[in-house]
Amino acid sequence: MTEGSQPGREAGALPRALRFSRETIELIADDVRPIDAGFVVRSPSLPNVWVMNHVRITEPVSSDEALALADEHLADLCYRELFVEDEQTGQSLEQSLRGTGWKIERDVLMALGDKPRRTLDTSVVIDADEDRTLELMRQWFLEGPPKLTPADVSQLVEYSRREARARGDRNFGVVGDGGGLVAMTKLRSDGATAQVEDVYTVPEARRRGYARALVSHAVAQARSEAHDLIFITADDNDWPKHLYAQIGFAPIGWAWAFHRGP
Repeated sequence: MTEGSQPGREAGALPRALRFSRETIELIADDVRPIDAGFVVRSPSLPNVWVMNHVRITEPVSSDEALALADEHLADLCYRELFVEDEQTGQSLEQSLRGTGWKIERDVLMALGDKPRRTLDTSVVIDADEDRTLELMRQWFLEGPPKLTPADVSQLVEYSRREARARGDRNFGVVGDGGGLVAMTKLRSDGATAQVEDVYTVPEARRRGYARALVSHAVAQARSEAHDLIFITADDNDWPKHLYAQIGFAPIGWAWAFHRGP
């Protein structure tokens, strides 16, 4: 399978999934402005959250043009963030920026197939409220880059809150021995398209099947509501994509995020 192929679903699945993700950002960003190559997303209210302050490339441009757009539209920031939906541009940037100090993330978008896989026991999964979910999100963020400041983490939590409320996310979790959540995921929907998002388990509770149970439960909920596209996004260089494939998801395409710090 090559990166140019789109197995698993009809040809329109990738544009729909990308549009759904883009619309989520548009719902909560302070400002979204179209440019010839895509969009500029700016949120002065959350200046430390990269995804809320980026240039989104949706059309083919050269690597030099993409970098110039980031410099032009993010000039007042101490970082640069590019999100690339166009495959040709994403592959070109990945090659040209490797080893230059830019952080490169390639995500694989995966859509659920028509045939459900084997039924799993999801009895450990509960409906989780916003406060408990955000507290677990905070713990997740604290596992991230060591340079995150308290302000960074607070803004990331606020971003998660805005995102969940804008989309009406349903939060699912697993409760640990101490009564707090040890694993979580979210299901968001516009009525036709559903996305499973933010799959996380605390380190001490991993390898117990919680992620599989959570994603399977979210998938069952989405199926019961007759969504005709259910998708999930995974790091293309990490193992969770294999778990999602076992549940029934298949790749439909790729997207890239490129970040350069101060």
